Amino acid sequence: YIWNYGALPQTWEDPTHTDPEVGTKGDNDPIDVCEIGQRVHARGSVIQVKPLGVLAMIDEGETDWKVIAIDVNDPKAKDLNDIPDVERTMPGFLKATRDWFKLYKVPQGKP
Repeated sequence: YIWNYGALPQTWEDPTHTDPEVGTKGDNDPIDVCEIGQRVHARGSVIQVKPLGVLAMIDEGETDWKVIAIDVNDPKAKDLNDIPDVERTMPGFLKATRDWFKLYKVPQGKP
């Protein structure tokens, strides 16, 4: 992965609710987080993050939100406050993230 991947505790994407922005229902999972800081955290780590923005991914016809966040203790945290800051300071990173989510299931025969 190009980021730490986890979820926001005690959240849930409702499979009965159609999101008006994307037109699909939730995936019945917690809300995912892509933490983009410099440190690789150990599996199962619980860290405090600063949300920077969100990507709405459609996975097998369901909405699968990805919160883009940074560890509050990361040296870049003070300079990153939103998605334009990520684009400015880490050019190509969000495109690489979108591309990764588009392609990671292809070997399994999924679009």
